Amino acid sequence: MDCDHFLCQECQKAHGRMTLMKSHKIYTLAQLRSGEIVYKSKLREEVPKCGKHPDQNLNVYCDTCEQVICLACTVLHHGNQKHSLIGLSEAFGKCKKKVEELVSKVSKSKTELNTTIEKTCTTRKKLDNVFANTKKKISEKADQEVAVIRQEEQKLLKETDRIYKERVTMFEAAQANNSKEVTQTEHKLEEVKQLMNQRARMTSSLF
Repeated sequence: MDCDHFLCQECQKAHGRMTLMKSHKIYTLAQLRSGEIVYKSKLREEVPKCGKHPDQNLNVYCDTCEQVICLACTVLHHGNQKHSLIGLSEAFGKCKKKVEELVSKVSKSKTELNTTIEKTCTTRKKLDNVFANTKKKISEKADQEVAVIRQEEQKLLKETDRIYKERVTMFEAAQANNSKEVTQTEHKLEEVKQLMNQRARMTSSLF
């Protein structure tokens, strides 16, 4: 903890052999993970230095350039009226406010998006229901039309059968009548023939 370094087992042994480091407190990763020991990096306690002026701390924020600077920079590079300079606390407050506003906007957008998704899902369900009902109605209508057509078919078939039977009866009656007339005509012809034969025999006997 005193050196602010993580050590392997070999380095830990070497660490313990050095006179200046024998008093250093060493803890295991298990102790850190369990929360028994709280690790606090020394880097957090260090004040960052200016890149242009290494001996100066960064303690001023240029709102115009959106940059953290030192006091020397405020005079040499950001000293004119075009630059708006504020303290780090105020800059942090503004930054925090902007972040909160962005978070609020994102949350609002997320809520609106979720609402849109829910509406889309509801609309999709309605569309699916309309589609299913429409298909059902079409099928039912088709079945009804088919039933009507079948009924009409049976009606026409019965009517056709009736007409056919009537025509067959008429045809058979006409055929029977014609056959009867033919038979009668044949009988008459036979009678005439016999009569002619008798007269022929009588005439021949007279002469």
